Amino acid sequence: MLAAGLVSGCTGSTADDLATDAQLRHRLVECLHVIDMVPEPGPGYAAHGSGGGFIALPTGMLQLGRSGSEGSGYEDYRFAKFGLLVRRAQQASLAIAAAPSDAFLDYGDDVLGRVDALTAGPCDSHGPACDVNSAEYVGGWPCGADRGEWMVWAGGIWVNEPGCVEVVVSSQDEEIPVQLAVGAPCGG
Repeated sequence: MLAAGLVSGCTGSTADDLATDAQLRHRLVECLHVIDMVPEPGPGYAAHGSGGGFIALPTGMLQLGRSGSEGSGYEDYRFAKFGLLVRRAQQASLAIAAAPSDAFLDYGDDVLGRVDALTAGPCDSHGPACDVNSAEYVGGWPCGADRGEWMVWAGGIWVNEPGCVEVVVSSQDEEIPVQLAVGAPCGG
């Protein structure tokens, strides 16, 4: 209790404010935002985890693209786009552990802002009905989910300085550190 009092006394935040901040920094990525399904991660991706992996991330250097929009508060940030692949029957989390400066994830939502961690999956193995006349039809869902074991989400990472970003991927009882070269190589 003393530690919580010291934290709120130093930051001016209450325990409820701190809990809300933590929730805002974590995003659940919905299955409805899946853009594709693939049988296996493609070239330039590596699966992480036992039993063939639960999450796949890029292995090469990510190119920095667009800057944050004027007036967004993120004008000094650059975006590195990469697909997030999660095995459809598993839940996986991705969290930023260390970055050369400031970094945040951007997947599954149109709201730009600090997201340090996200969780995706599991997703229904067949997805909703694809017939637009069906009562179970869900617009926007890529049809034919039975064609792939890996669900793909579009997104990436925003950084205000290129460098090696360490993320931690986790699922069930596994936790694995992974380095992402974001606009600059990772050393050794």
